[in-house]
Amino acid sequence: MILLFNPFFYGCNKSGADDIVIDDTDDVTESSNLAKSKGNSIQIDPYALYSLGITPSELVGDLKKANIKYVHYFLVNYWNGSKNDDLFKKEYLDALEENGIGVWLMLLGNCFYGKTTFPKEWEMECLTPYPGEICFYSFHNDEYVDWQVLRVKNIVKNYNFIGIEFAESYFPEWKTIYDNGFYGDVSLYARRKFTRQYLGPDADVLSFNTIRSDPDLYKKWQDFRSDAVVNFNKKIKEAIKSTNPKVLFASWGMGIRNGSLKEIREHFGLDMERIVKEVKPDLFYIQTAAQDWGDPGLKPHYLLEYSYIVNALKTAAPDVPLGIQTDIASLSFHNPDLEKRDGKWWSTFMNLSLSSGYYTNTAYEYSFYKRQGLWVE
Repeated sequence: MILLFNPFFYGCNKSGADDIVIDDTDDVTESSNLAKSKGNSIQIDPYALYSLGITPSELVGDLKKANIKYVHYFLVNYWNGSKNDDLFKKEYLDALEENGIGVWLMLLGNCFYGKTTFPKEWEMECLTPYPGEICFYSFHNDEYVDWQVLRVKNIVKNYNFIGIEFAESYFPEWKTIYDNGFYGDVSLYARRKFTRQYLGPDADVLSFNTIRSDPDLYKKWQDFRSDAVVNFNKKIKEAIKSTNPKVLFASWGMGIRNGSLKEIREHFGLDMERIVKEVKPDLFYIQTAAQDWGDPGLKPHYLLEYSYIVNALKTAAPDVPLGIQTDIASLSFHNPDLEKRDGKWWSTFMNLSLSSGYYTNTAYEYSFYKRQGLWVE
């Protein structure tokens, strides 16, 4: 679920997991943006950061304690990429740069928290409306994708981020199609586009029930969804590189225990093998699914159970470095009675990810973790 990135709401073992095999050859110079993106990182919500009254020097001190090499500033609200000194305060950016800590910008691909002024036709429609003030937008809509492209070009021109990434660039949601939950996009716009593409311009627009109940159509529907996600990643990478080739682009996928690549493709529209092979992002992040990070008893070694994803991606595109993301703060922040993922848990996760061959790792989120007194000492 999307709660992983919401700033307002917020015992596994190795048996059965294949050994992770990652070629970690580092052929980049120490000064390159890719080299600056190696190792441990943390996600930072700038609004939450400022609300805590943490000074730039205190932030840098915390990052150094945890051996953080770079950070992901992330935004969930509407912003068009224009210069905004209240959003990105210069004193913090300067402090990070002066201490050799790079800054990535993380955005959400499929939604915004709060209201926007986008046309209604750009919106995703789910089988069941999503609760709260979260507006989902569809990768099937070319105008929405074009808006994101223009936004990214503005960002690259206005800011010196070492990389830009769109997490949650997928269709909601894991297996909710079985209970008519938050599954999308089933809008008239998406179904009309699908019908015209596969049945011709004069065919009557198919209902989703018709698509779902016909095995051949449903297979084509899965292709249609994965094509849209791959296209979005391609367009964003092209926008970044055409504006400033030195700025990195990271694609994001999804990891889930006891899942399969086929299921992830079906339910999220994420064909991760195609993304690394065809898009060739500078980095590819495996995001921990809500079904995993929402497990109160989750142990840091769970990342080993994503080996089926890692091995497939390294076979598809051996040269694309991989990162992994976890959530260290959300559950205990909203329910103090739950076991906290303390500094030992997080350190174990970070160290295990790097020793397993991941190029980098990151975690959600600095401010929520800091408020709970869990930061690494």
